[in-house]
Amino acid sequence: MARVLGEQVNGGKPTWPYVIHGHYADAGEVAAHLSGALNVPMVLTGHSLGRNKFEQLLKQGRLSREAINETYKIMRRIEAEEFSVDAAEMVVTSTRQEIEEQWGLYDG
Repeated sequence: MARVLGEQVNGGKPTWPYVIHGHYADAGEVAAHLSGALNVPMVLTGHSLGRNKFEQLLKQGRLSREAINETYKIMRRIEAEEFSVDAAEMVVTSTRQEIEEQWGLYDG
């Protein structure tokens, strides 16, 4: 990896990342795995988080828990978000609402 990165950004000299950044649930999960494998710190940015989305969909009353999960794979998304936030050295947020009403629903 260091060789390939170096070819792209450092004139062919092996280069190791200083940090890995994951954005949203899927990239956050991948970043968490890479962070652990490479022993490099991870930063996470997430928006429109799964727990918050799940609650909003339930309040609408149009879909059951099972239908929401089947349609949006919401439990898998929440699992990826929990894993990501647990692995992150830092979480980047955009607003106080995001901190309190979205990330505040997570254990990590």
